[in-house]
Amino acid sequence: MIGFGTLVLLGVVIGSISVSMFWFMDNLTIDVTSESGELVQVGGVEFDVQFVSYYEILEKKSEYLEFEKDLIIKGISTSETPDGIYFQIQITAHNVGTETVRITGGQFHLLDSYNTKYDAVFIGYGDNELSLIDLEPNNSVTVTTQFDIPYDDQMKYSVGIIPDRYGLQESQERGFICVKNCQN
Repeated sequence: MIGFGTLVLLGVVIGSISVSMFWFMDNLTIDVTSESGELVQVGGVEFDVQFVSYYEILEKKSEYLEFEKDLIIKGISTSETPDGIYFQIQITAHNVGTETVRITGGQFHLLDSYNTKYDAVFIGYGDNELSLIDLEPNNSVTVTTQFDIPYDDQMKYSVGIIPDRYGLQESQERGFICVKNCQN
């Protein structure tokens, strides 16, 4: 005969497994992929990401140059001239949710065919450059950002939209949009 203690222990094990599965399914991250020109929804925000161009230099605005003097002392300024090239994208974001969402350049990453990840770089060249945006419900914004990469014109490039602690925290989705050489 099975003892009472064995039944209690079996109940605890089954209960623990059930709670763990519920917690795992609740925190599961979903990858959403698309081609350039197609919308991707991450959390309550729809994103349209397009390749703009690549640049060998991006000149900073004079207002940003004044602001950057303090950053140069701290060693966190960025260069107008990249190590490779600046691969620039345009991001149109539309908040379809009910809460204000924070969008930062740190949520966008460029991935090449080998899944090498490049972080967005803030230069300070214009007013439409992505830095930090609090996007109100039912509002849209169009901005640009760029990545310092060793460019290969045959390589497939995708932009990853990855929620972080600064924005889109409630999202269970990660978006990946192919922006260059998508047929590779």
